[in-house]
Amino acid sequence: MKLDEKLVRLRKEKGLTQLELAEAVKVSRQAVSKWESGISLPSTENLRSLSELYQVSVDDLLNDDLERFNFLKKQSAIEDLEGNKEHKKNYWKQIFRWIIILVLLLAICIAFFTIFKGKRNLQMGEIPGEEVDTNIEGDFDIIW
Repeated sequence: MKLDEKLVRLRKEKGLTQLELAEAVKVSRQAVSKWESGISLPSTENLRSLSELYQVSVDDLLNDDLERFNFLKKQSAIEDLEGNKEHKKNYWKQIFRWIIILVLLLAICIAFFTIFKGKRNLQMGEIPGEEVDTNIEGDFDIIW
């Protein structure tokens, strides 16, 4: 498979338009069109950018061995899948930790309010203090 065919195939597999690819590699859309039609070849720097974007080596882009190219693409897809599984596993671990933390905080709040609830429910007559005779008639002297 020639370079131009590989570039078209890789771009389509990635779900990119020529314009999106051009913006990612920082070239014009016309340059991408020329590469894909076989009119011109990408520079060394552009080949590096393409290999990073498509996650294949520059050698694999330039090599005409189709079987090796297909094998490497499958291998890359398998590695991506394994990486996604690991990411999902870590994601669920993180969610599980947050759930445990929230349940513990809720339990602490419930215990706190249960313990201190009994100490707040006093009737006015139950509050300890000095009793005052309310039947006194006359004036009060206030001394400063």
